[in-house]
Amino acid sequence: MSALPLPIAALAAASHIAPTLVAPFFRRLMLHPRKNVRAPPVLDLPTADARLNLGEGLVAWRWGEGPTVLLAHGFEGSPAQFGAVIDALTGHGFAAVALDMPAHGASGGDEASPATFAHAVGLALGRLGPVHAVVGHSLGAAASLYAVAQRGGVGRIALVSAPSALERVLRGFAGTVRLSRRATDAFLASVERHVGQPAADFDVRRVAPLLSLPILLIHDQNDRQVPVVEAARAAHVLPGAELMVTRGLGHNRLLADPAVVAAIAEFVAAQETTGRA
Repeated sequence: MSALPLPIAALAAASHIAPTLVAPFFRRLMLHPRKNVRAPPVLDLPTADARLNLGEGLVAWRWGEGPTVLLAHGFEGSPAQFGAVIDALTGHGFAAVALDMPAHGASGGDEASPATFAHAVGLALGRLGPVHAVVGHSLGAAASLYAVAQRGGVGRIALVSAPSALERVLRGFAGTVRLSRRATDAFLASVERHVGQPAADFDVRRVAPLLSLPILLIHDQNDRQVPVVEAARAAHVLPGAELMVTRGLGHNRLLADPAVVAAIAEFVAAQETTGRA
């Protein structure tokens, strides 16, 4: 196990003595993306055809013309991760609209949580009108699934490297920074109080009954951030979901893999568009 930075290690040690005092620090660490970090792959992007100001400080970028495909990146991600996907979608006659998620890129805000991401996706769905498909990565995928379940109006959705239960993500983070058991519980409670919504709301088992549309799940066997078992759990409870498992691409590199990009484009372009949420 890699060594933690000294301040974090010291607070993790203190979590055994004063769990409720250190929990807010780790909540802030979890919810505030670093501005100078971009998750790979950072691919070349052509200049966007339009900048879209969707309201409430939310910004998106559009390439191409045709039925709209909404793209939602994850924590510390960016539209640049979707460069290859955007090329494939516009080549198939779609308009690719990539969000700068809250607290990322040109969008406003300083916190990135499941709730803020889901609100952003829901806002985009309302502003953009009919949306043919949504493609989400990581936290953006989990938030997209929740937003689509709540709002509907989307023909199909592709989820890449998506967690199926965000409580497990939070507890996994707590384990990574080596919080005590009591501090882990306090950290989870602190996040839920601050966000104003329980993590269980985003559990795929909770939203599955609200969904009836084609769903593509793509995950890598070697994903260390969100284990592939998360995709297996989602596939088990999402009716009719298709699961594609890759190997050797980890959490982020799927978005640049030609086979994955082709699978996303073919799924989006499939003729059946009558699914409903």
